[in-house]
Amino acid sequence: MNATVRHRDFFHGVFTWISGLSDAENAGTLDDIHRFWAADARIITGGHVRAAGIEELRKHFGIYPQQYEEVEIREPYYTYLEAGDEVVIEYDVLIRGRRDEGVAEDGDTGRQEFRVIAIFSITNGRISEMRQVSGARAGDA
Repeated sequence: MNATVRHRDFFHGVFTWISGLSDAENAGTLDDIHRFWAADARIITGGHVRAAGIEELRKHFGIYPQQYEEVEIREPYYTYLEAGDEVVIEYDVLIRGRRDEGVAEDGDTGRQEFRVIAIFSITNGRISEMRQVSGARAGDA
């Protein structure tokens, strides 16, 4: 395991920011994209580019208040590895979608939990690329 951990606090900030985006009062925090993401940053999920550049990142993260009642990226992480400016993090994310008006849901039926493995490239202190895969959490196998 790499003894040097330079980016861990940075990622705590990134994931705290993402977790707060589902709160409609935090919609203005989309301006924080520049704090965490490079101007030409890309998010790649399952081999497909989901967002490239600041405007697409704003659109990507801008849906959080409309679609999600709750997003929680859980710490501690299952795996956290750094090799220079490459960081690999394995973590769980809990997502609860917004309920449609007039639709009654019992308990946690709108809740989904995923295990994510993400590889981040850092350039000049910001994320330049995030490559991730995820799957429905099926326990700690």
